[in-house]
Amino acid sequence: MSFLRHPRTETGCMVLLSAMLFVALFRLNDWLFAALEHSQGVNWIFLPAGFRVALVLVMGLPAAFGILLGNLWLDREHWALASMPSILAIGLASGFGPWLVRVWMEKRQLIDTQLQRLNSASLLHFVLLYAAFNALSHQLIHWVFQTPNTLPWLDVWPMFVGDAIGALVVLYAFKVALAQWRRRQVPRT
Repeated sequence: MSFLRHPRTETGCMVLLSAMLFVALFRLNDWLFAALEHSQGVNWIFLPAGFRVALVLVMGLPAAFGILLGNLWLDREHWALASMPSILAIGLASGFGPWLVRVWMEKRQLIDTQLQRLNSASLLHFVLLYAAFNALSHQLIHWVFQTPNTLPWLDVWPMFVGDAIGALVVLYAFKVALAQWRRRQVPRT
C-alpha cells in the first residue's frame, strides 16, 4: 500500500473522497429537508454547507476540488453548452468559497494553518463569513447568468440562513461525535 503514500495519490484520494462525501450528504439533505426548500437549490437548512466547511478546514485545497467535482456531478442533468459557464461558476463558488474564507482568515491570523488554535468563536466567525460569501456568490452568479426561476436578491437571505444553520449543525455533530469517541478512548482503571 505504499502507492497510497505518494503525494499525488493521496491528493487524488482526498479529492475523490471529498466529492463522494459531498454528493452523499447533498442527497441526504434533499431527503431530510425537502419540505424546507425555499426554492430550487436554496434550503433553510443545508447540511452540505457544514460539510464544505469541515472538508476544507481538514483537507484544504483537495477538498475544494472535490466539492467542485461533486457539484459538477450533481448538476450533470443540466449539462449543455449554454449552461456550462454558470454550472462551472456555481461549482467553483461552492468548492473554493470556503477555501478562500480559510485563506483570508489565515492571513489575518484569525485561524492558524494547522488549526491548533481553532475555538468556538473563530469557528463561528468562519461559518458566518463562509455563509455570507457563499450566499452572495451563488446569487451573484444567478444574476449574472440570468438563471431562470431564480430571484437572486430574495434567495440570498434563505441561502445565508440555510448555510449557517447547516454548517453549525454539522460542526456541532462532529464535536459531539469526537467527544464521544475521545471518552471511549480513555483507558478505564
